[in-house]
Amino acid sequence: MKQRYATLLCLALVSPCTMTWAQGEETNFLWKFNEANKLMEEKFYNQAAEIWEELVQQDPNNANLNYKLGYSYFNSYNQDTKALPYLEKAAQLRTTGSYGSFNTSGYDPFDPKERNAPSVVDYYLGRAYHLNGDLDKADVQYQKFMDGSDPKHDLHPLAKRGLEQTANARELMKDPKPYEVSNVGAVINSDLPDFGPVISVDGNALFFTTRRVHGDSSNYGIFDDKAGLPHESIYVSYKDREGNWQTPELLNINEVGNHLATINVSADGQTLFIYRSDEGDGNIYESKLVGELWSDPVLMGSDINTKSWETHGALTADGNTFYFVSDRSGGFGGRDLYRVVRLPNGEWSKAQNLGNVVNTKFDEDGAFIHPNGRTLYFSSKGHNSMGGFDVFQSELQEDGTWTPPVNIGYPLNTPDDEVFFVTTADGRRGYFSSDKIGGYGEKDIYFVDLPMEMEAEGLTVLKGFIIPPPGTSLPPSTVLYVTDKESGEVKTYKPRQRDGVYVVILPPCKEYNLDYRVDDKTIHTEDIFVECETAYQEINKEIYLNPVSITGPASIVDLPKGSPPGSKEKGETTPVGVGVVAKTDKQVKEEGKPHVTPDASYAAEYAKYYAYNMKDIDQGEADWRNFVDKVVSLIDEKGKANIVIEASASKVPTKTFGTNENLSRQRMEDAKKRLIEAVTSRGKNPDLMLVEAVNSLVQGPAYRGDYKDTEKYGKFQYVKLKTR
Repeated sequence: MKQRYATLLCLALVSPCTMTWAQGEETNFLWKFNEANKLMEEKFYNQAAEIWEELVQQDPNNANLNYKLGYSYFNSYNQDTKALPYLEKAAQLRTTGSYGSFNTSGYDPFDPKERNAPSVVDYYLGRAYHLNGDLDKADVQYQKFMDGSDPKHDLHPLAKRGLEQTANARELMKDPKPYEVSNVGAVINSDLPDFGPVISVDGNALFFTTRRVHGDSSNYGIFDDKAGLPHESIYVSYKDREGNWQTPELLNINEVGNHLATINVSADGQTLFIYRSDEGDGNIYESKLVGELWSDPVLMGSDINTKSWETHGALTADGNTFYFVSDRSGGFGGRDLYRVVRLPNGEWSKAQNLGNVVNTKFDEDGAFIHPNGRTLYFSSKGHNSMGGFDVFQSELQEDGTWTPPVNIGYPLNTPDDEVFFVTTADGRRGYFSSDKIGGYGEKDIYFVDLPMEMEAEGLTVLKGFIIPPPGTSLPPSTVLYVTDKESGEVKTYKPRQRDGVYVVILPPCKEYNLDYRVDDKTIHTEDIFVECETAYQEINKEIYLNPVSITGPASIVDLPKGSPPGSKEKGETTPVGVGVVAKTDKQVKEEGKPHVTPDASYAAEYAKYYAYNMKDIDQGEADWRNFVDKVVSLIDEKGKANIVIEASASKVPTKTFGTNENLSRQRMEDAKKRLIEAVTSRGKNPDLMLVEAVNSLVQGPAYRGDYKDTEKYGKFQYVKLKTR
């Protein structure tokens, strides 16, 4: 233990130290006393606590030593819960007017003969009670400190704030929210701190910060001096097709000996925003996903980063606004929330403070902007916080102002810190980190299932997989072009190389063309209209680079384990064709080639709308017979017929099928079965029908208990088939 102490110093009492204690236990005490004081001055509280603990064991009724141990624990990286008993004892032993021999005016922290505790012990004891949830005792100590201290004392306003927060806590605890909190589990969490969760929009990638030793031992024995733990590193875990998190992987951008921490990820999953310590400056960087590797982090531009401390940030789904946290001068106090907007030339504007509706004279941190671009989650010690940082929610209005932040409530928020809260795209699940009792390590990552009323509105997410032939990798030239058919605006999206996942945020009430290309050749295209409903909607599309026989699997959920995109084998990807070189979006734009929207028409289309819980197709229906006729004629003329199947369920709950997702999938499978039967009955080989894409949706307005309103929900209960 002694080898971890810093260089031994005798601070203000070098001569008395030498003269009074020349040897023996008193010399040992003096050395430790001065060394621990020095460590506290340099904010090495974990190491200081080790020494104070030794000295308290030698002299357990020394109020000063108990105070210093409690204070060090309270300010330590990960041991604040140990502070309470020592602060309690220091406060009990404290007397007035009894101080060390070298001090005539009051408490002297550097006097080794000092046995009394300072008056500030009452404040820190109040804070320790507060964090422990003992609000009544906290109030007594806060008030005791205020009554016995000068109103100009630095801690006086904090004690006053403590009384306000305990009152807030009582009010919030009167109305607990129906939150269901769960630990993410041992696959993600370790016996060391794991925190700062960042979830991709599709919900299948979880980036997080950890203090663990790397699997390759590259950071073994290299510690952050203050915490006594490995430096912060970034890992990522992906879900398999069964929804289980896989073993976390170390990102290739981590730097041994420097802190790198997760901040946020862009909506398309292609850009990761990172905090880097930079020797205490603290700045925000971005890294791009290139194939399966992340590019070297690049400092973000404009005045996002300054000589002040920039700790966190989040990008809107459209990529045009970046919200971030800074403690730069000119704010409302401590850390504030700022934003920059994308200029026509692609650069960022100058930073603008979000204003005093959001920011307070206390710290704000952990900004997260929901993919809808309006809902801002952040943590604050201000507003009606229960104690430390609480999670708040504010909405961006059409006039550019923010609604007064709302505390999202207890028991998610507690008197301790809740920071770095993020949600899934539907707003129904949040991820956060906490050091609550019962976890795997000092900090763990948790998720909370949120009530129906917190579901996002006015947001449509197009997501899915682009599936290469079995045994092959996704070509790096694979690109999805999304064209707004009214404005002609084109945006490009690249699927994740490892598994073909892609995500697109689509504004509602618009028609789009989707053009999936490899080597600039269209492999699938279709037009879609995004409904104007206010509820959250997901469009799940699975696109096959090579269409597969309809008699085989019609959905990725039915693919055998180990088939793409479930496999996670690494290595160089194999491009389609010889000598093919993939071009980046930037290169394509620089070449000035305008995107030409392909013809997305089909030879025939069929749509069947269902009553509640229905899924069958009438083989005698005229529209169905006409559709089958066209499929048969295509087989005769071209030797094949490409098929697209889309199934949908409304948000009216179904007991018969368990979930609406299952009902939608069953409708798709039934349509597939009926088409095979119909074509077979005409004497044609069903293997000549090739599935180009399958779409499964749960959409429409949020259910309000009005299931009899068939006009409202009926148009979202269907199956559609297309052929060409």
